[in-house]
Amino acid sequence: MSTLTTQGGEKHPWTAFLVFSLFTFHFSLFTFAQEGVKSSARLLDGVAAYVNQSKITISEVMNEVRRSPIDQIPESQREQRLREMYQVALVGMIDRHLILDAAKKQKVQLQPWAVNARVREILVNNFDNDEAKLNVVLADRKITKEEWRQTLEQDMLLSAMRYQNVEKRINITPGEVRAEYEANKNRYRTESAVSVSMIVLDPPEKETDGTVAARAAQISAELKEGKSFAELARKYSKDSKAATGGSWGKVNPEDVFRKELSEALAKLKAGEVSPLIELGSYGYILRKDDQQDVRLLTFEEAQPYAEGRLKIAKAEQLYKEWITRLRKDSYIRVFELPGAESKRQK
Repeated sequence: MSTLTTQGGEKHPWTAFLVFSLFTFHFSLFTFAQEGVKSSARLLDGVAAYVNQSKITISEVMNEVRRSPIDQIPESQREQRLREMYQVALVGMIDRHLILDAAKKQKVQLQPWAVNARVREILVNNFDNDEAKLNVVLADRKITKEEWRQTLEQDMLLSAMRYQNVEKRINITPGEVRAEYEANKNRYRTESAVSVSMIVLDPPEKETDGTVAARAAQISAELKEGKSFAELARKYSKDSKAATGGSWGKVNPEDVFRKELSEALAKLKAGEVSPLIELGSYGYILRKDDQQDVRLLTFEEAQPYAEGRLKIAKAEQLYKEWITRLRKDSYIRVFELPGAESKRQK
């Protein structure tokens, strides 16, 4: 990547794990709570993990957990789910430290102009190029501009390191794509979909309005005269689709319409129009514009999807192998949440 440089062009392999002194620390009660959410889960603030010479605190991990919609978790499951989410967040933070330490060890740096360009891009795309709006958000989150820029630079460095160690090394051959397709043809197929147009007739508001049945009869007569369904939908239909000729586009009828309507559609062939269907005081006239049945994709059609699937699997494999190597050459000590013994990973 053009924004990634190594001083002197050298590559420095990992050395033995770093030895350092563990600092004593005091725990203080930390109650997890989100606005409008009450939780019985109480955690102790202190060290969650050491990664080489860095320390991750429990409160830092919980700050990551807070990003998830905790209030949607049932009260009875909340404490267990919090602990599970805590572990996932902690693993992610350990990986982040490992990668940043690897970048530092290899003397990988980002060019200042690349960081400045990313800052400008964020200002333009997210804050209408108004730095004052950014400052308001940072103040609300109690983050200084310097801290935000440092985190941004770290995120960019993580992306650059991942590119060098994962994305750049992905190489899927045509033979692998063909083998994936041949072994999993049923995975690559179209979905069933129906193109539908509809005319909705509302109940008469005054005596001069024709009944639903009378208007349906008039529509049927005009269809026989050669007028298009779309034209009649714009003239008679009383729903939001009238302006587009009653078209609903491609849908799965069972997911969109009432059972009576989806069953009526199932009986129609492409191009056919249903008789009036009365549901309550409303009337519905359906047209099956087109039907796309499930079919297997040809290799040419499936090729980009099969290749994409293989790339994702390969990226996951390469990332796991990379992180495993980093963990092997690093010092990591994880402290379990209160109630469990600490353990040491090497």
